Amino acid sequence: MVCYETPQSSWIFPTCRNEKMIILSRNCIKHNCRCPYLNSIASYSQDRSITSNMADLMWTPEIEADIARWKLTGIFPFLNLCACPLSIPARFSYGDLRLFYHVASISSELDRYNASHFALCTWKVPLFLRIAVVYPYVMHALLALAATHLAWLTKCPLTANMAYRHRGAAMKSLHKAISVFCPKNSDAILAASLLLSWQESNWCGWTQLMHGTSSIIIAMQHWKNESEFGDFIAEQSIFPTVPLSSISCAKNERVQWKDLDALERACVQLQKVESYLETKDLVLQQSIRQLIEFIKKVRSVAPSRTTTQRFEMLDPLRIWLFWRPVTILQTSRDSPPALLTLAHLYAVAILIEPLFPEVGAAYFGSLSIGPVDRIEHILFSKIQNPSEDLDSEVLCLMRYPIDMVASFRRRMLSRPEVTPLPFIYDYNPIAFERLSTWMTPYSFHSPMIYGRRENIPEVPTNTFLGQTAFFNSPTGYSWYNNLHLDEY
Repeated sequence: MVCYETPQSSWIFPTCRNEKMIILSRNCIKHNCRCPYLNSIASYSQDRSITSNMADLMWTPEIEADIARWKLTGIFPFLNLCACPLSIPARFSYGDLRLFYHVASISSELDRYNASHFALCTWKVPLFLRIAVVYPYVMHALLALAATHLAWLTKCPLTANMAYRHRGAAMKSLHKAISVFCPKNSDAILAASLLLSWQESNWCGWTQLMHGTSSIIIAMQHWKNESEFGDFIAEQSIFPTVPLSSISCAKNERVQWKDLDALERACVQLQKVESYLETKDLVLQQSIRQLIEFIKKVRSVAPSRTTTQRFEMLDPLRIWLFWRPVTILQTSRDSPPALLTLAHLYAVAILIEPLFPEVGAAYFGSLSIGPVDRIEHILFSKIQNPSEDLDSEVLCLMRYPIDMVASFRRRMLSRPEVTPLPFIYDYNPIAFERLSTWMTPYSFHSPMIYGRRENIPEVPTNTFLGQTAFFNSPTGYSWYNNLHLDEY
């Protein structure tokens, strides 16, 4: 058997060039036998160890075998999520397949116990997967999300660098897609925009992404019934998701005393949950303690802080909202203590909305109400099941997240409508050509941003832990903003 190394991936695998061996491997899979070729891959991988020049993608022998089998046969390991084309394994490196596998495996695992709707980043994963295999910019955005999650788990700067590169590729392709925006590709553009917004930790980039996403949602109102994001579009039409302007926020610059009182009540509530979890789950108890410390820091925020500084201060909460639920659900599944912990995490996200309206806290609040509603439904349905030994204290403690959701809905419905930057859909190709030309100076490889550099810049690997700038996207998203009516 002749093997060669795959240069595109941070992890190097042998690939078989012998057609007879490929046929033999497929026959082994068909007859449920252990293939000698897969044995060679296993022995090969055992000799490897994570070094300073390799990204830590949390490989295991089982994952390596699954991806090697996928590479050989073209059969996606998670067919329950999406029908992945046979050509996908041949088009991507092993490292990228690992990232795709990572997202799919989490979704499949949570689906087994009906927990995918309790986490923000898994609620639409099957849809994201289906769109990603067709549209490259969605694929890059999805792979960036997977790499960002793995970087958060491993604290590996090279893994974060993979996320950085995929985000750059996604933005470059998304730029081109927006220039030909139409009903056919609108779901893909919205999917990529959402995936990228979940990863952005830079205030300027995030707010421009949010304005662009909101504008796309407005444009999709004409065909929202045909969109696979129809329910999401309808929900976002009710709750504003973009940051308020600095002018409208100037009147609310000072934090009202009633908001500070709400923080104090939240600390008292979280201390009750912490006490309850002391005899249930110490890991979950630690998560609640971190929320308490976060609220104490929010209370001490100085009014003189800039909008950017306030946004950065909320960065730990954003990270917890997207990644902590996945970890909790993977370890504790849908146990009442786990669901109670998640409900209070989302309640804190809702709580801070009136304190930081200028940094788009309403967006995270609007994302959080759905999981709390589902947690409430699951916990209260357990009461009707005699086989469920549900602690009555859980239901008492759940009243706080439920009340926070009700308060958020009332507050959002009474707020004046926020008008995002216009993004008007038009079939006129000349208008799209003008728009594309207008956005070109702000495109990914523009000399205005990177001078004469032809490649995506490397992220400095010596500045990682605790620095939000490490996860910043490589563009300023300027072309994504200010899509004016006269140019559409």
